[in-house]
Amino acid sequence: MSRLFPLAVFAALSSVAAPTSAQSRVPPADSAVYARARQLVAGGNGAAGRVLVDSMVTVTDPTSPTFAEALYWRATLSAEGADAERDYRRIVVDFPFSARAGDALWQLAQLEVARGDKAAARTHLEGFLLENPGHPDRGRAGLILVRLSLEAGDAQRGCITLGRTLREIPETSVELRNQLSFFSGRCANVDTTRRVAATGADSATPRRDTTKREATKGETSKRETSKRETSKRETSKRETAKRDTVKHDTAASAPPKPVGKFTIQVAAYSSRELADALVKRLEAKGLDARTVGTKSPFRVRVGHYKTRAAATAAAEKLKAQKIEARVTEIGPEEG
Repeated sequence: MSRLFPLAVFAALSSVAAPTSAQSRVPPADSAVYARARQLVAGGNGAAGRVLVDSMVTVTDPTSPTFAEALYWRATLSAEGADAERDYRRIVVDFPFSARAGDALWQLAQLEVARGDKAAARTHLEGFLLENPGHPDRGRAGLILVRLSLEAGDAQRGCITLGRTLREIPETSVELRNQLSFFSGRCANVDTTRRVAATGADSATPRRDTTKREATKGETSKRETSKRETSKRETSKRETAKRDTVKHDTAASAPPKPVGKFTIQVAAYSSRELADALVKRLEAKGLDARTVGTKSPFRVRVGHYKTRAAATAAAEKLKAQKIEARVTEIGPEEG
C-alpha cells in the first residue's frame, strides 16, 4: 500500500483546521481529543495520534451521529490511503446525512485522483458539487472536475463545470480563477447548452424547397379534408371499441409493476445523461437499475424490496462489488 498518503494528510489538515459546522456539533471533549490527535500527527508522532482516534472509534456508538466524526478523523490521520478510503467511503454510504458526508466525499475524490482512478473521482466530484452547495472547497473541486472531464474527452461537461465554477468563486480568489481561466481557451467552441435528443435535432433540421412542397400539399389537403373527416366519423365507434378491447387485454397480459417500499440508491447526478450512463453499466452487471427524477438531482437506484432487511442485504452485496449503496424508502418521485 502507498506510503505517500501522509503528504495528503497535511494538505487535509490545512483545509480543516478551522472550526466547521460539523465540528461544532461534536461534544467538546471529543473535539479536544481530535485536536490533540491532529497536533501529534502534525508534530511527527503519528502513531500516538492514530491511537487516540482509534480509541474514539472503539468507544463511540456506531449508530450515533458522532460516529461519522470519529471515522472521518481516523481516515484523515491514517497512514495508508487504502485505510483512509475505506473510512471515507463508509461515511458516504452509511452516513449520507452526516455533517461530515461532504468532507468525506471530497477527500475520497482526491484519493482516487492520486491513485489514478479518474472515472471514480469524476463521479464523486460530481456528487460532491451537487450535494454540497455551501462547501468551502467547491472551487477546488470544480477545478479538478474540469481538468478530469477535458482529459476524458468530455468537453461539454468540463466546460459546463468551468462556467459554473467561475460564476461561484469570488473575484478575490485570484489564483484559483487564473487556474480555471487556463482552460477557457478549450471551451471557446464548445456548446455548453444541454444536449438535444437526436430525434429532436433531426426534426428541427431545415430542408430546401419545403415551402413549395408544403403549399402543394396544402391545396391537396383542402380537397381531401372533407372525405377524410367523413371516414373518421364512420370508423370512430369501431376504433373506440377496439381500443377498449386492447386496453383490457394489455392490462391482463402486462407484467405486474414492481412492488416494494424500499430501494437502494447508488448515486445522484445533476445530469440525466450521467445517470443514464451509470444505469447502463449497472444493467450490464445484471442489476435492475433505473434513473429516478424529472429534474436535477437524477438519482440512480437499484431494485424494489418489500422490507428494509431485504434491501439492506442486497445493499451489502453491492458494497462487496465496490458499488456505493444506501437503503432508502421509495417516495412519490418514482411515480
